[in-house]
Amino acid sequence: MDSLHLPCLSRRTLLQTAASGAAAAGVSLSPLASAVANAVDDMEVMTYTACLNNCGSRCVLRAFTKKGKVIRIETDTLTPDSDNMPYATSQIRACLRGRATRQRLYSKERLRYPMKRVGPRGSGKFERISWDEALDTIYTKLKGTIEKYGNEAVYLQYGSGSYQMVSVRGTVNRLLNMLGGSLGSYGTYSSAQINRAMPFTFGIGANGSHMTEIRNASLFVAFGNNPSVTRGSGGGISWEYESGRKKGLKPRIILIDPIYTDSALGKEDEWVPIRIGTDAALCEALAYVMITENRVDQAFLDKYCVGYDEKTLPASAPK
Repeated sequence: MDSLHLPCLSRRTLLQTAASGAAAAGVSLSPLASAVANAVDDMEVMTYTACLNNCGSRCVLRAFTKKGKVIRIETDTLTPDSDNMPYATSQIRACLRGRATRQRLYSKERLRYPMKRVGPRGSGKFERISWDEALDTIYTKLKGTIEKYGNEAVYLQYGSGSYQMVSVRGTVNRLLNMLGGSLGSYGTYSSAQINRAMPFTFGIGANGSHMTEIRNASLFVAFGNNPSVTRGSGGGISWEYESGRKKGLKPRIILIDPIYTDSALGKEDEWVPIRIGTDAALCEALAYVMITENRVDQAFLDKYCVGYDEKTLPASAPK
């Protein structure tokens, strides 16, 4: 018989089954058996899982439970660490957000049942309703909207993040598709603009490089990039940044951000604390200086760019 198909019986399950069987048979437990049964109730169980915060690193979490409740969260402490990324695997250790998963799971502010708005929008007035009432309300409103206005009147707002602790976006998309479809969305709030601009900068199909590539640069400029907070894990961009900046050419680092962030902390060569909302103005000023003072790589522009100036315009361009 293939051992892979055998049921897995844990030590905890075995002890619980034996104790339950003895109790069901009316057999009194010996002092030793009673002690074992009590120990089973107090036994910790470790389960591997992953952090589902919306950073994409998906770090390793180890959830320790007792009597079906998470009592603490630990992360990857077993993988040998390395700062030679991406050529070696580092510890996929979670940041503070991942390690706080237990507090998030049992937070008093977490929604655990349906709430219905009973006041004007923005008033914050809600009342608790039953699951049956919630499902009936959603069904009635959704069915009525489709019948009266068609499926194009149904739109699922794009979003990501914490709801993935329960389900994924594809579940609702599947439901709406089975009902005849709904309006779609374009891009994401995270990367719609950069995905549009990237092909003009690096070519079609190019998505940039690992952060560790800054080891091969002489200058690294970051606009509002704070990986130590947004990607703070051992498996994310923060560790790539730390691994790259200390090796190779050890680039000059300029951070442009209104806030002196955790990615700075004395590791930068220059901090430019611009006013909030002036990023575009600063970019335009940099471009103006580079062009008017002839600081651009004209040979590169002539060879690889289309439409930078009149001589790089395609023949089909209107005069």
